[in-house]
Amino acid sequence: MQLYIAGGCGDQGRNCFYIEGDRHAFIVDAGTSTDGLDRLPDLSPEMIRRAEYLFVTHSHKDHTGAIEYLENNGFTGSVLMSNQTYQQIHYKPKNTMILDSTAPELSLDGELSLRWGRTGHCAGAVWYYITVDGKRLFFSGDYRENDTFYRCDAVRGLTADLAVIDSAYSRMDRAEDMRKAVADAAKDALAAGGPLLFPVPSYGRGLSMAMLFYQTFGEAHPIHMTAKLRGQWLRLGHRSYFAHEEILDYPFDIFQSWDETTLEDGHIYFLTDAQLAKAKSRQLIDSHPELSVLMTGSLHGYGKAKSYYESGRAAFVLWPNHLTKQETADLAVANDFSLVVPFHNPKEKPETDVYSF
Repeated sequence: MQLYIAGGCGDQGRNCFYIEGDRHAFIVDAGTSTDGLDRLPDLSPEMIRRAEYLFVTHSHKDHTGAIEYLENNGFTGSVLMSNQTYQQIHYKPKNTMILDSTAPELSLDGELSLRWGRTGHCAGAVWYYITVDGKRLFFSGDYRENDTFYRCDAVRGLTADLAVIDSAYSRMDRAEDMRKAVADAAKDALAAGGPLLFPVPSYGRGLSMAMLFYQTFGEAHPIHMTAKLRGQWLRLGHRSYFAHEEILDYPFDIFQSWDETTLEDGHIYFLTDAQLAKAKSRQLIDSHPELSVLMTGSLHGYGKAKSYYESGRAAFVLWPNHLTKQETADLAVANDFSLVVPFHNPKEKPETDVYSF
């Protein structure tokens, strides 16, 4: 059996992995690049046509942006994903199989079966443990244990011939250190007296960060969200499948809806435009010099966030929405993986794009 890396290793986004054996072939994720060029996965027409399944880990574009391309170029198989992922993506695959949250084990045929669990990266994000043709494979997806909001089904004691594991951050610390750095940066920014803005994705770290700030600051610094993010809070905040137990009793009004215009000193604002791609977002920042701006995720090529950071108008501190290199090693030690392929790190490219196992 062979793994073909079609993107995602030593790359900017474009996460995609093709697995082929004597009797079965499938794809895990089909993303486009995040460098502004929307590069497609390196899959041959034969690979696309042969694949029987596409397993999608979550909704972000760097994991789903090429699904329509695959279907337009000969892929006719089933696309497996969670219900939340299906709701979040714009293009709806023609032959979608929704994972049943009450049945985390699934047999697709006599020789291909899987287990799946929550990754803690965002609502609907999942990992896959696939058994096929006598081999066992693990795909972590974008993985984050102990997130401040999202639940994760921690991966322990698995045995796999191959494990493709999130290793987005080259650093050797762990999530608790990174979260402390974010909280400290927020404290310093708020000490200046003005409002504080966090540009975040539509799905993912926004709720996690808001929860950290509420637990850190209480009501001393009111927290406001765009309607889209607060809508997620209203849908997910009191559902035990998504949120941690201690969150379920928090009143909904701990986070207020924001009109994306009004700003008050000492208040925290979450803007669902992580890359500052919208002119309205940039106008808000440009017209309020008293507004502190903290970027907390990768600065991609399809917005203006990077230029705001490079000019000094925005500061940067990384939120742990993926695994560090140390945490990737921790996950490998907690399981029995014969071959580990780290992914999601643009700075670290593997020695080969094809692995036999």
